[in-house]
Amino acid sequence: MIFISDIHHGLSGLKELPIDKGPLVILGDLINWIDYRDGSGIARDVFGDKNVDKLITYRKNHDFSSRKDLWKDLFADDPENKQVQIEEAVELQYEDVFRELGNHEVWIIPGNVDSISIMKKIAGDNIEFVDGKIIEYEGIKFGFAGGGVPTPINARGELSEQEFNQKLNSLSEVDIICTHAPPLVDELVTDVITDKIEQGWTSLLQFIEKNKPIFCLFGDVHQAKATRWLIGETKCINVGYNRATKKYLDLKDLTNG
Repeated sequence: MIFISDIHHGLSGLKELPIDKGPLVILGDLINWIDYRDGSGIARDVFGDKNVDKLITYRKNHDFSSRKDLWKDLFADDPENKQVQIEEAVELQYEDVFRELGNHEVWIIPGNVDSISIMKKIAGDNIEFVDGKIIEYEGIKFGFAGGGVPTPINARGELSEQEFNQKLNSLSEVDIICTHAPPLVDELVTDVITDKIEQGWTSLLQFIEKNKPIFCLFGDVHQAKATRWLIGETKCINVGYNRATKKYLDLKDLTNG
């Protein structure tokens, strides 16, 4: 079993994944809405370079008010057509990603940019959606809780802290808890490139403190200040920004370590 997160339509990294290590677990964010390093993504294709440059600046400055105003302006003219363009682009990216994953047994939870309905419409028989489930594999119980932390951006894959906590409540007896976003620990949610605090789950931190799983695996924060952290005896690991690093985490490295 291997783990990756934050593919963001990075197809070259998927081509390099081994197919002989058991299930491939994806911890969310398969499509590329905006790559904050260079502006590439669906938003630029639909709204153009100038507007995306502004969106990136507002996001890095956490100026959500200006960002929200810009979104209103961008959708003011023919909003239905723009939404159609976005949905079509999202579908095309999912098709690209799932095509590259055709030879893998894949387990998926959604991230903050993901559309579950579109993913399920396009996914092949090799794709299993494991959000909210407990699965035992090689004697280890895995719990899966997908979705993004609520933000002023209001991305399509976000859910409330209460909704996420309800999902966690059914996963208390697991050895490894797998999520998209990290527990709310400053070092795990701080992005060293933007020097900003990103998203983390308070309920996941409380879940770990109470239930003491062996590992907590997640992604979401692309350039985290810390990629490994201890909460009590639970080892918390950011499995990495696959679009940029093309790296994966092997279960054997965890269990043998």
